[in-house]
Amino acid sequence: MAFSRCVSYEKMRKIMLKKSGNHDVSGSWKKTNIICIMVFAFVLTTTIPILANNIQVDNVTITEQNTIPDYHYIRLNIRWDNSRYTTSSVPYNWDAAWIFAKFRVGSGDWKHCSLATEGHIAPTGSTIEVGTTDGVGKGVFIYRSADGSGNVNWDNVKLQWKYTTDGVADDATVDVKVFAIEMVYIPQGTFCLYNGECDNIYSNFNSGNTISSEEYIPEGSITWSIESSWCGALTNNGEIGGCDELCAGYPKGYQAIYCMKYEISQGQYADFLSHLTETQSNNRYPNQNGNCQHTINDDFIGNYYALKSDRACNYLSWADGLAYADWAGLRPMTELEYEKICRGQKNKIRINIKKDEVESALLYSNNKNSYARIENLNNSNVRIIDCLYSEVSTLPDIVSSLPYYGVMMMNDNLSERCITVAKYCWNCCTWNNETHAGSFDGKHGDGYLTKTGLSNVSKWPSQEAVSGYSAYGSSIRGACWMYSPSKVPVSDRNLASYPYAGRIANAGFRAGRTAE
Repeated sequence: MAFSRCVSYEKMRKIMLKKSGNHDVSGSWKKTNIICIMVFAFVLTTTIPILANNIQVDNVTITEQNTIPDYHYIRLNIRWDNSRYTTSSVPYNWDAAWIFAKFRVGSGDWKHCSLATEGHIAPTGSTIEVGTTDGVGKGVFIYRSADGSGNVNWDNVKLQWKYTTDGVADDATVDVKVFAIEMVYIPQGTFCLYNGECDNIYSNFNSGNTISSEEYIPEGSITWSIESSWCGALTNNGEIGGCDELCAGYPKGYQAIYCMKYEISQGQYADFLSHLTETQSNNRYPNQNGNCQHTINDDFIGNYYALKSDRACNYLSWADGLAYADWAGLRPMTELEYEKICRGQKNKIRINIKKDEVESALLYSNNKNSYARIENLNNSNVRIIDCLYSEVSTLPDIVSSLPYYGVMMMNDNLSERCITVAKYCWNCCTWNNETHAGSFDGKHGDGYLTKTGLSNVSKWPSQEAVSGYSAYGSSIRGACWMYSPSKVPVSDRNLASYPYAGRIANAGFRAGRTAE
């Protein structure tokens, strides 16, 4: 659903760094073997001047090995264009890069680097914020340290890797790969779920649903109009409906969060597959190359590639999305966060439609929190757009504007999979299945998957659901390339408790992380 998520990760440069006597800060000398470094940066290109893009990471080295308390610095340069940091005016937010690293010893499996919770070195003009899970740094956010906009170019970023925490010996031969994902900071604040100007919208939240804290919400306190049983009504005639009991940890959208600026791209997902075991990647591989503009393929020796690496990745199942989020140290988002990110702290959305003979560009807007969606009216071709509008210039009469917070493609292109608030979900034509979604406590991924390639974070809903209507607690929100204009509004919740677990052509995924 969203329009622009250009994550074309640039081909990694491979740096062979021979360390034959680095001097550590304790004054001792330590010998280490050759360390191979590869960098994965998700490259963004766009003509929209305000959005950050073109993230690049290079000149990665391992340096300053310290025998007490056993760490290396991972040193790198990072840059991207059109960065912004705005804390003195609306919308009071900024863009950031989420940086994490993977390693392997010899020819072993890839594992997640455990970073220190402090001690990282940020270049002048930047801030580093550590993302911790169970007391261990799983990655860092880096962003501007003061209001401003324009290109950033930060050299000598130093991330402290606690390699012995990961069981790596002092003299091990290690490959390290660094990844960067563009994120957007969504500030804390009260917001309203009700959209008073939109009529005839499936399962629109009712008036009075204002989110003003992250406190516990009793069952049934959040309600919606029921025109679709797939929104989470107990019966098809809407006799019973309403939210599940939402625990205090359930992310309700009030607390600040970092959200992926773009949907997972095909190139990004292919790279994820390439760093799993054979069993894991086999289970997470969509195997839909050639269908509905999906281009991920396998070279049969464990390497995956995408012919259109910048294109938003469709055919992602619920399990696929959760696995990617866990692997990257992120988490799935809730539909309340989806609402907040789409419209900000406003409660109205305006719908404008502009058409030509073949396509229409639908702009749903509220003071710039809007997205343009490309719809092929004659349905002769499927159009899944590259993450950063690289194809939009070829389309006639396209209307576009910037989303409220700068998160792109939230309600067009591909639908978003997130966690529902509904107590009930549909399965086998019945509505007596409880979602248990309210027990989701917002815990982040730790970078590791099960042997079969599933996420394994406690209280993430239906992590083992891979087919059929078994993904209880999941939802599908937002418009996509195959929807009619009537389903374009952000407030449409037609599939807000639709528990389909499998892979579909019009669904993607994006992850987030609670700000610390």
